[in-house]
Amino acid sequence: MRVLITGGGAFGSYLAKDLKGAGHAVTVMDQDPEAARELSERQPDIEVVVGDACEPLLLEKAGILRADVVVAATSDDEDNLVIALLAHKEFEVPRVVARVNDPRNSWLFTDWWGVDHSLMAPDTFLSVVEEQVATAPHHPNAASND
Repeated sequence: MRVLITGGGAFGSYLAKDLKGAGHAVTVMDQDPEAARELSERQPDIEVVVGDACEPLLLEKAGILRADVVVAATSDDEDNLVIALLAHKEFEVPRVVARVNDPRNSWLFTDWWGVDHSLMAPDTFLSVVEEQVATAPHHPNAASND
């Protein structure tokens, strides 16, 4: 699969490394030239493109026309929505995944905006913590109902 990840920060870099390791063709797009250079040096087997992913011409330069999946993984929810909308509606990318940074914006990340699946890190983390709390054995030295 060909995956275009927009946003080359810690989150996008981690995704890129993992997806590349799984055998996918990965391109990362970041508008910060320094961040793109650092990512390129850390992961030379991943294609890195410098540019604003909200610009259709730059998305084309990054290979969106060949992408099977676009991951809108910037740290800005507005940008992620614009990228998702462009990917899905303008470029007809088969799958679009978007990162939600602010939980108050989660209601926007729907198929109307071109988002097939959204990921909100605080919710994911909270669900894991809640599961662990619910299934954890009671510590033998703890007083009841602390």
